[in-house]
Amino acid sequence: MRRPFKALRSFAVGTCLAATVALPAHAGLINDVPSCYAANKIAAPQIPYDQLIYVLIDQTVLLDATLQKSVLDNVQAMLKPGTKFVIAEFSAFSQGHYLNVLHTGVIERPIPASDEGNVVMSRLKDFHTCMQQQLVYGQRLALGTTSQVLKSGTSSLDQSDIMMALKSVSTAVAHERAAHKLVFVVTDGLENSSMTSFYARNAMRRINPAVELQKAQDNSMFGNFGSARVFILGAGVMPPSPNGSTTERNGYRDPKTLTDLKQFWDGYFSHSNAQLVEFGAPALIEPLAW
Repeated sequence: MRRPFKALRSFAVGTCLAATVALPAHAGLINDVPSCYAANKIAAPQIPYDQLIYVLIDQTVLLDATLQKSVLDNVQAMLKPGTKFVIAEFSAFSQGHYLNVLHTGVIERPIPASDEGNVVMSRLKDFHTCMQQQLVYGQRLALGTTSQVLKSGTSSLDQSDIMMALKSVSTAVAHERAAHKLVFVVTDGLENSSMTSFYARNAMRRINPAVELQKAQDNSMFGNFGSARVFILGAGVMPPSPNGSTTERNGYRDPKTLTDLKQFWDGYFSHSNAQLVEFGAPALIEPLAW
């Protein structure tokens, strides 16, 4: 008799544990992680996950190896049973780049120990094995995709519609049924769109947070994240300027400029029904946490 788990296990080992992660045409908006409940014909729980991590990566930011590792380590730490993940990328809505959800996956909650007695023993054994494989598969899928996006980051793109991307994804986050929602934004935080620019002379300019928040309001750029917790990594990161002062050529960012940038994004998320928990400029001081 062919065990129900074998198809999923073969798929997981043959596809997920490979060195590369493919991006099938249907990837993104549906669950790309096979269900262990469906594979073993066990009734799924009404709430298969209670945690959401939404990873949003700015393609216009080029992080060094240390910061890239920090992104991956933080994402991996959050990928546990009972978690839904979404990996997306954005830059400007031009130049052949746009907001794009690459992978969505659910790492399912296990059967409560008190309910295991209601499941056929042979199916339960296969289910436990499947859940172990599913966790590995989900982690490899999420981390592999995240790594690909980070490695393709570039500072050569002219524009970055950060607020538009955030507003666009906020609706999906707000509609999620997860009890705990976390949005991990990998970005320099330097808006550079038709609405406003946080740059001047190829360098980061000192902004007036109140003025920039008013621009965001006037252009309807606030979203609704449904009380999600937000972490930013990479704030203020930018390549050295090819000209200008010595500090500009060295990519120096003065504390006051960074403080104003943080104040703006704190206000932005406050107006968007979210809490900015950590503002990594550029590294996180505290790890991601629900």
